[in-house]
Amino acid sequence: MKNLKEIISLPLDRKIIIRKNFLLNCIILTFLSALVAVGSSKFLFKYNLPVDNFVTLETSGTLEIICEDEFLDSGVLSHIECENEIYEIYTSRASAGALSRVGGVTYLLTADHFCDTDDMTRNIPPEMTDSISIKRKIYKDGNEYEFSILKQNPDTDLCLISSEDYIVDEKLKLAKSMPELGELTTTVSSPLGVSEDGVSLHFSGTFSGCNSTACFFTIPAISGSSGSLVLNYEKEVIGITQRSLVGFPEVTIGVGIYDITEFIREYEAESDIDITP
Repeated sequence: MKNLKEIISLPLDRKIIIRKNFLLNCIILTFLSALVAVGSSKFLFKYNLPVDNFVTLETSGTLEIICEDEFLDSGVLSHIECENEIYEIYTSRASAGALSRVGGVTYLLTADHFCDTDDMTRNIPPEMTDSISIKRKIYKDGNEYEFSILKQNPDTDLCLISSEDYIVDEKLKLAKSMPELGELTTTVSSPLGVSEDGVSLHFSGTFSGCNSTACFFTIPAISGSSGSLVLNYEKEVIGITQRSLVGFPEVTIGVGIYDITEFIREYEAESDIDITP
């Protein structure tokens, strides 16, 4: 009888062991899954963008009215002192993305409708345009830097600018192609010209396709957002913010990577400077 009990109990012990092993494996797998979820959540939901490459731009124009000597009716010069008057005729803000720094110069891309100031001075009499002083500045973390315009294309609304003062360490790569429809995209911009020390406004959305003239992204945009570069998940440039839907600013519209690449390559050929990695 003893031998029979031992024989009967043997498979029961194995079942218990199998159940314990199964339970232990489930606990281990659950623990590992939790670790993977926690570890990947940062990867999934944080882009770690090079925020120093995204800046706010400002162009302002002032008109100086020269004070002229005033003579009395007797022909005697008046002793009343006068001072030149300075009037601010326009101020415009936009966003920009620094592509790289080469030879002590940082190259940035923005929208041409920001660089083009003709509309701002259209109502100024021609004889007064020479008295207009234009200032171009980069704002980042409470600091100001000067920039210059290198190349403009009104057809694609692209403008390449440069700054010797503003320094970036990272480069933004140009993507080889547009992403798949529905892929995640992101940008850092300055809506309404917002520029605060330590603040980088991140926006994200999905790539929604391109027509014959522009590409669409479900990224919020408004005045001041123009010029912000749109990146794919690999942090490569795929587009640029140039306008948004009237009445529904949750959609960004702008040319895609093919027009951007052609514009950059044209400048590189003209200047013999390689500004993109």
